[in-house]
Amino acid sequence: MKSNSELLKLLNLPVFSDENELASLMHVSPNIIKMLSKFSHRYYKKYKIPKSNGGLRQIKQPRKDLKAIQAWILRNILDKLSPSPFATAYMRGKNIKDNVFAHRNNRYFVIIDLEDFFPSISIRRVEKIFLLIGYSRKAAATLAQLCTCDGNLPQGAVTSPALSNLISAKLDRRISGYTSRRNIIYTRYADDIVLSSNKPAGLCLAMPMIIKIIKSEHFKINLNKFRVLGPRKSCIITGLIKNNSDSKFGIGRNKKRNMRSIMHHIVLKRPIQGKYRDEKSVIGWINYLKSVDTESFNQMNTYWGNLRAAI
Repeated sequence: MKSNSELLKLLNLPVFSDENELASLMHVSPNIIKMLSKFSHRYYKKYKIPKSNGGLRQIKQPRKDLKAIQAWILRNILDKLSPSPFATAYMRGKNIKDNVFAHRNNRYFVIIDLEDFFPSISIRRVEKIFLLIGYSRKAAATLAQLCTCDGNLPQGAVTSPALSNLISAKLDRRISGYTSRRNIIYTRYADDIVLSSNKPAGLCLAMPMIIKIIKSEHFKINLNKFRVLGPRKSCIITGLIKNNSDSKFGIGRNKKRNMRSIMHHIVLKRPIQGKYRDEKSVIGWINYLKSVDTESFNQMNTYWGNLRAAI
């Protein structure tokens, strides 16, 4: 299978058919490309970190030379491709606020977590993406090998987020196509699927087909994180909270109360445990707040400034 050079040029993507041509574009030795692609599993540092639920997440961190190659692929190929409009993670200019904004006027929610999201995406699916955009079978295989480890997407590679969005585009299209006709809003933030409606019966009736679509797209649902939320339950989606009497998401009253206490301790130089222990961490949190909850940002930024000025 030859490269579709016209399609690649139309997409403004680099044109190459094999390892030698790719190496020339990257200004590296062809032997480096061959080694990194054929024995990619040798070029990762593997370790585990704790999950919030008490389990362990395996991280596969590419070595510096492989990371540089992946960064080239990300910059010159993947960043030029557009995933579905329903994907809100790993997108320049988008964040968790964009994930929940579409749901602001609804009162009933279903939250679905896709288990082992990156590792569940196989090298074959990665290769298929590169084939679809016009690369030859040999070029697509090389690119897929450079972006995977042990046969799947590694948690830690710079190319994994963009590839996961591209590979999940069909999942997004199928679910959104099904839900849009039923007054159900759909978004996906990485492995978190959010569905919402003001008609709980319709939302429940749609679930069997949505679950069927997810499974047919080779993803697995984490039943321990499956949540159904309504007006009488605290609605927390990707870290943001919705008061059902209001049509907006924010950080919530409890978080603001806790952060005021932390700020007070830090300014008074009292010992404190947890994630926020110094002024730098607090300023980082306030900057994050600016992008997800403007009203709370103004309140907390003013409080922090007044507190520092008063003490």
